[in-house]
Amino acid sequence: MSFKVIKPGFLTTVQDYGRTTHGAHGMSQSGVMDEHAFCWANHLLENDFNDAVLEITFGGVELEALDDAVISVCGADLDFKINDQAALIWHSVKVNQGDVLSWALPKRGIRTYLAVKGGFKTPILFDSRSVNLRENIGSKLAENDILDCESSSLELDHFVAPQYIPNYNQDIVLRLLPSYQYAEFSEAQRALFFNQSYQITNANDRTGCRLDGAPIALEQEKMISEGMSYGSVEIATNGLPIILLKDAPTIGGYPKIGTVFSLDLAKLAQKQPQTKLKFELMDIHQAQKQRLKFNQFFQISPN
Repeated sequence: MSFKVIKPGFLTTVQDYGRTTHGAHGMSQSGVMDEHAFCWANHLLENDFNDAVLEITFGGVELEALDDAVISVCGADLDFKINDQAALIWHSVKVNQGDVLSWALPKRGIRTYLAVKGGFKTPILFDSRSVNLRENIGSKLAENDILDCESSSLELDHFVAPQYIPNYNQDIVLRLLPSYQYAEFSEAQRALFFNQSYQITNANDRTGCRLDGAPIALEQEKMISEGMSYGSVEIATNGLPIILLKDAPTIGGYPKIGTVFSLDLAKLAQKQPQTKLKFELMDIHQAQKQRLKFNQFFQISPN
């Protein structure tokens, strides 16, 4: 079973859960930006949690099914169609040989995920199929590429219940777990950080998201670069936050006020520049409880 790329779109890459064990070698985590949509797309097809999908950013994609297939599309509403007819998202769908799948400009959100039964069978590089353009691992889709996957004659009728489908038009609040450097920020600095609405700038991609707002005055001396994690919120020398995302480097030299709760980063992945957001503190025990519940439901075992 396979698909032929007619139009590759603005940025379409193969992604799975990511390279979760190579940070010590200086490699980014990589993987899908919206974990929530990714997990549901695979779950609808009874796939393994780590099966590779297409991450389609901003649409403009057309694919031709070279065989019959069972698929699901979850995430942003990019006007998904099959043979120019509106098709279901957050739902398993049967497609036939010769069908043309297309995604246009975003209506709600910016990233959507195409899953196929058994996942896309691209090369495994450093224990993952995830493409990381910054590190020259893999490449984005190009015209006439052939995407291979397993054959499947299954006909599934699975869908996501409405309460689990995000409203991508809502403003978001990102819950923050304080880092070990949190205490180095004064009460006034923390108050400024949590009490204002920041705006997402155009410097927003798979590496990180820079925010604009009232800057926090920093007085400390230069730091020695140190390890960083996915979701870390650095305060740059201009006093404004940078949220580190899936393709971020593994070391950096800015102070970190905290780390965004991992499941909230899926919401950030669907936001365009000029969107506003706020931060609030989150208790570590609440975060662990929610993370465990999510992992158990989708049978996630990242290590």
